[in-house]
Amino acid sequence: MVNEQDKTAQEFITIAGGVDLEVSYRDNHAAGAMEIVRVRQIPISKLSEFLSAMGNEARAIELYCDKPSGWADTLTVESANAVADTGQEINLPFLNAWWRRQAKWRKMQDAWTAAESEAKMPTTESRLGSSAPQSPTITT
Repeated sequence: MVNEQDKTAQEFITIAGGVDLEVSYRDNHAAGAMEIVRVRQIPISKLSEFLSAMGNEARAIELYCDKPSGWADTLTVESANAVADTGQEINLPFLNAWWRRQAKWRKMQDAWTAAESEAKMPTTESRLGSSAPQSPTITT
């Protein structure tokens, strides 16, 4: 259960649109350079893109910060970890709720599919013919 302090923090993050985080760049970008970036809650319109990026941490980091492709590679490992951890933390409540809703839809669709399949299945009697014994044929 979410305690009041966590709920208040989450509401603040929602109002602010995310969390500001200082990141450092690797040698090939601007050695030692730092920047403040906003790690945001993924907009609902980008949720599908985010779900497609699951398992691709660089793309997830770029979506969290609304940065172009390749930007995550310019970060130090420590900064990339900080962005990934922060992004996951602030997006987890919504994603958990989204997964629950998806599970309910799937359960409902499974019930519809099962009911539809049962309605289309022929009965045993119609598949095998009448259950009454056939009369013998007499030949002379």
